Amino acid sequence: MKTVLRSLSGSSITRASQNAVANSSRSNKDPVTVSIIICTRNRAKYLETTLASMELAVVPSGWSVEVLVIDNGSTDETYGVTQAAQKRNPCLRTVIEPTPGLGYARNRGLREACGEIILFTDDDLCVPPTWIRGMCEPILAGRGDAVAGGVIFPSIHASVLAKPPFSSRRGWFASTEDLDPLRPNRMVGANMALHRRIFAAGLKFDTDLGAGALGSGEETLLSAQIIESGYRLVGALDVAVEHRFDLKRANRKSLIDCARGAGRSHAYIFYHWEHQRSRLARLHLYLCRIRLWQLYCLRRIFGRELDRAYELRIQIEEELAFAHEYIQQSRRARKYARKVPASCCRQS
Repeated sequence: MKTVLRSLSGSSITRASQNAVANSSRSNKDPVTVSIIICTRNRAKYLETTLASMELAVVPSGWSVEVLVIDNGSTDETYGVTQAAQKRNPCLRTVIEPTPGLGYARNRGLREACGEIILFTDDDLCVPPTWIRGMCEPILAGRGDAVAGGVIFPSIHASVLAKPPFSSRRGWFASTEDLDPLRPNRMVGANMALHRRIFAAGLKFDTDLGAGALGSGEETLLSAQIIESGYRLVGALDVAVEHRFDLKRANRKSLIDCARGAGRSHAYIFYHWEHQRSRLARLHLYLCRIRLWQLYCLRRIFGRELDRAYELRIQIEEELAFAHEYIQQSRRARKYARKVPASCCRQS
C-alpha cells in the first residue's frame, strides 16, 4: 500500500438513534481502524494479483489498516503467495480456516478482525487506489452502516458476458449493474463494507449458504437481515473493483453449476428466511426431470445441443435444484423466525 501501515491490536431506542450516538461519539482525533478480509481457496495465481493491487491502495493519513487472508483449505501455492506478500506488507496476516465453506471463512475473518470497519473483497479481482476511503466514507459520514460497492469487468471478460447465455446471468459473476445506486437491496461479497456494530448485534454469515455449501447467497441473506434489523444499507457503486475471474468459468458446465447453486440457495432463503411455501414442489420436480429428459432426446437426435435448448436447460436446472432443495429444507424446522417480503432476497 502507498503508506506505511500500522498494525491493529487487537434496547428501547431505535437503530437510527443508536447509530447517531455511535457516530457522534467518534472524535475527529480517533484513528480510523479498518480490517480487509479476503477469503481464498486454491486460487494462488489470482490471489497474487489481488494482493498486488491491494499494495497500491492508498491508506489515508492516520488510518490503521490490516489485511486478513483467510485460507479455507488451499492445497496449491497459496501459502507461498501469502508469505511473499507478508514480507512486503507486515500488516497482512494469514489465518487458516479448516472447515470448508465460504460462510465459515467469512465468519472466521470477522472473529479475527480488529477494525471498526470491515471490508470484504474476493481473491480474483483488483481494487482501485481510492478503494479504502471510498468504501469507508459513507459509514464514517454517518450515512450508512453497510455499503454495497460496485463490480466491473475487464474488457475481455465484459465481451464474454455480453453474449448469450451469459448476458442475462451476469449477476452470477458478481455484477452489480442491477442494484439501485442509492438504495441497494443487497450487497455483493466481492465489494462490501460493514461497521462492526452490525456483527456485535449477533448477525453473521449463514454457513449453509455460499461457495462450498449450497452455492451462493450468503451475502444476500445477510443484506436482508441487516435491513430487517434497522441498519442502513447504502450504495457506493462508483467505488468499483475489477473482477478478473477465471475465464474457464465461462463455459456451459460451469453455468449449469451456477444455475444449480442459485436454485438451491434461493430455496433455502425462500423457506428459512422468507417463510414461503411451495405446495407443488414435488410435482414441479417431476416435471423438470421430464423436460430435461426431452432435451436430452433432442441432443441425441441433432447430435449437439442447440443454443435455444441450452438456454432452456439452464432455466430448468435452476428450477429443478430449487424444487429438490425446497423439499429437503422443508423437512427441517425453520432457522429464522422473521418473515420479510420475497423481493428483499431474490437475486437476479
